Amino acid sequence: MRSRLSRKTRAMLVAGFVIFVAGTSGAAYVGSRGNRDAGTGAQKAQVLYASRDVDAGTTGSSALSSGQIRVRQVDASSLPPNAVTEASQLSGRVASAVIPAGTTLTTDLFPPPQTRIGTVVIPPGKRALALQLESVPGVAGFVGAGDRIDVYVVSKGNNGAPPGVRLVLQSAEVLKVNGAGLVSQQGQPGAPNLVYLLAVTPAESERLIYLTEFEKLYFDLVPKGEAPVATPGAGPSQTLLTL
Repeated sequence: MRSRLSRKTRAMLVAGFVIFVAGTSGAAYVGSRGNRDAGTGAQKAQVLYASRDVDAGTTGSSALSSGQIRVRQVDASSLPPNAVTEASQLSGRVASAVIPAGTTLTTDLFPPPQTRIGTVVIPPGKRALALQLESVPGVAGFVGAGDRIDVYVVSKGNNGAPPGVRLVLQSAEVLKVNGAGLVSQQGQPGAPNLVYLLAVTPAESERLIYLTEFEKLYFDLVPKGEAPVATPGAGPSQTLLTL
């Protein structure tokens, strides 16, 4: 009886061991398969993007607070190396150009500020020149940051020369107007004179400063994408011609 019981006991132990081994192997296979599946799936990463167009000169903090910048999950493999993944990366930075809606943000789109107030980005090779014009010569408040303007000089006709008007600078970039991105109410500026901050070369600055001091300037607003034009100038003889 003891011998049969022992044999039966041994058989049960062997069967239990086989079941245990089979169960462990199955669990290990399922686990390894799950790991392989997870490995082949694309890893996700958080990134900041422009949910709406972001104007040039917009600070990162204001774009975040206004909802122009939001967070989304993307494939980690598709992220550029300089992608903005945390809001803190935009602290103290300013959009260098218009950022279209849907764009994944990178640090070069929000370079460090170049001025004390931190809201002006000066293009390479240019300087920021401030000019003050009366309302009408300054396009009556319809110009804001990011616009392009043509600059005309009204010559008073000194030293016996006849008075005239000439186009002296085309498509100058406006960085700021009155220290803000746009006039609060277009067409109705809050002051008789407006201060325009223009991006110009040093040579252009010389000409504009001279013309501001000794002549008079007028601006016009250039349509987006408009090519430079040639003009004949206007003086006493030209203005009497039929347009």
